[in-house]
Amino acid sequence: MSAENLRHQCPVCLSENVALYLDDEDHALDPAIFGSSRVKITHGRILRCDDCEFGFRQVRSNTSEMAELYRRMDTGVYESQTAGRKATASRHLEILRRFAGAKPGRLLDAGCASGAFLLAAREAGWSVAGVEPSETLFAKAASALGNDTELHCCILEQAGLTPESFDAITLWDVLEHVPDPAGFMRLCRELLKPGGKLFVNVPDLDSFEARTLGKRWPLLLAEHLNYFNRESLRLCAEKAGLNWIHFGRRSVSFSVEYILFRLSQHRIPGARLASRIAGGKIGKLPIPIYLGETLGVWSRA
Repeated sequence: MSAENLRHQCPVCLSENVALYLDDEDHALDPAIFGSSRVKITHGRILRCDDCEFGFRQVRSNTSEMAELYRRMDTGVYESQTAGRKATASRHLEILRRFAGAKPGRLLDAGCASGAFLLAAREAGWSVAGVEPSETLFAKAASALGNDTELHCCILEQAGLTPESFDAITLWDVLEHVPDPAGFMRLCRELLKPGGKLFVNVPDLDSFEARTLGKRWPLLLAEHLNYFNRESLRLCAEKAGLNWIHFGRRSVSFSVEYILFRLSQHRIPGARLASRIAGGKIGKLPIPIYLGETLGVWSRA
């Protein structure tokens, strides 16, 4: 693809001062390269803004296209990691408690998947609601949480939620998938009560893992439209009218065999051999791992 065909405007700061960051063959998004059940790894051409340092996939699906992809997504591999996702949900609950206070309120989890975090939050006393565009994952969340929990099978923009009705909103691994991250955070701000908290976890291009692994970084994925560092994430939140509270990191838990399989897909040396060796109880064991992400917390004034 020639240089004149680069997408020249940064989606966050609108600067035209952008450059090629990582090159790869661009494919139209389809289930074969999308989601945890992907059979091929391709991240497409990634550009980076020299002004705000935001990274972004040049070929960007719009909101309706992304919603349709999530609706059709194969969730088999995702659901195989139930034990790890429960452990990660418990970790998320501790983060929620730390910054949202000891008294539970009303919580929205956007991209709630099969409901592991919502279930943990509800058991801790929160009144919960969720939004999930995947029909399969939505059905699993509805089964786990029951009919008395507010769940919406759609993207957040289509949910029709009441403004200023939530004490906390969580975006665990969501903002990297949306075409307009600052606009998405602005919508979250509108849904928060004054003083409400927004929790965001995203891939960080300047993380140790990303800088060390380069093109082999496991978070370089076709469905990731956006790549942040702390400054570009802060800028998105500022444009949305949110007040920064905290930056940090959180680990995520997966089984040993899943981690090794994913690392082998990204051609990490030794991972393929280790993946063949790992098995039995050791292979199924969920362990925490840092993938190179940033966790941010904001409040609505």
